[in-house]
Amino acid sequence: MQSEAEIRDRIEALQDEYDSHDPPTSGLEDEAEVAILRAIEELEWVLEERDEDDSFTI
Repeated sequence: MQSEAEIRDRIEALQDEYDSHDPPTSGLEDEAEVAILRAIEELEWVLEERDEDDSFTI
């Protein structure tokens, strides 16, 4: 499993990639933009879930 720092770095890289294609100039870039936004949302969701689970220790 990746550390929180690695995940946050990945989110930042995805956001940079998203910004480099804004606004999309082709159908392919438009599809890539949607994929990037979904990946960002999924990574942010994982971080939120991890934050909620931090209250429990093993």
